[in-house]
Amino acid sequence: MQDLHEEITAQILAAIEGGREGWEALWDNSLRLGLPYNHSTGKNYTGINILSLWNVAMRKGYEINAWMTYKQAKEQGGQVRKGEKSALGMFYKPIEDKSEDTDNEEEKGGRRRMMAKAFYLFNVAQIDGLEGLPEPKAPNFSPIADAEAIITASGAEIRHGGTRAFFSPAMDFVQMPSLDRFHSAENYYATILHELTHWTGHKSRLAREYGKRFGDRAYAFEELIAELGTAFLCARLGLVGATLEGHADYIADWLKILKNDKRAVMTAASQAERAAEYLAQMLEAGSNQKAG
Repeated sequence: MQDLHEEITAQILAAIEGGREGWEALWDNSLRLGLPYNHSTGKNYTGINILSLWNVAMRKGYEINAWMTYKQAKEQGGQVRKGEKSALGMFYKPIEDKSEDTDNEEEKGGRRRMMAKAFYLFNVAQIDGLEGLPEPKAPNFSPIADAEAIITASGAEIRHGGTRAFFSPAMDFVQMPSLDRFHSAENYYATILHELTHWTGHKSRLAREYGKRFGDRAYAFEELIAELGTAFLCARLGLVGATLEGHADYIADWLKILKNDKRAVMTAASQAERAAEYLAQMLEAGSNQKAG
């Protein structure tokens, strides 16, 4: 008789393997970037700085290609958020290269040469309090009240902008692409519920830890929990389209985990249910406070 764990795991494997070929992001992740420019002066960066800043913008998912130094941000009433990392820029400064090893008075006067100097920039997405930034487009869908209620009740810090969706455990915030990038309201809420499921695992909340069981695949296992948590929450809300392969790049690692550990999917489902219940209880607690 086949082990129940094996049977259920086999079903999940089939679902993931059958759907992964057609995976696509639930939002428009194309970059809408022109030449990088300085938000303070309005001038475009040139040369190698164009490629360097494009590269940083693509990796970080910045939606606006506007940059400033720390000093410029302060001068305009802005503040670089704690923990943000700068991007390296480079310019050439002329210097005099004086030579003492010559009797030629003209050469002793020095020759000009160019020396590379570094400067450090922050994208406007890393700076609070700036004015004059382009307004994000309004979403082309209507908010779903029940989903909005869960998001609000969580009290999570939600930031919008760029092309990436993720939860930062170190800084304890959820980053979401801007609303106008999503193809539908369902896609937006499925994505944010995925990230909120990650949010519940923070050490100050459910403190999910995996010990040595999943080793270097612990991150992929957490993604599986987030996908299952999303499916449970979407089911409660009546949202359609939540699938196991929905929006993760870790499918190959999921398959390895599930094939090597037949009880892994049970553990993931249990942790996902806990996460979904945690968010639901926060909503219920908030409703009771209002009623009281």
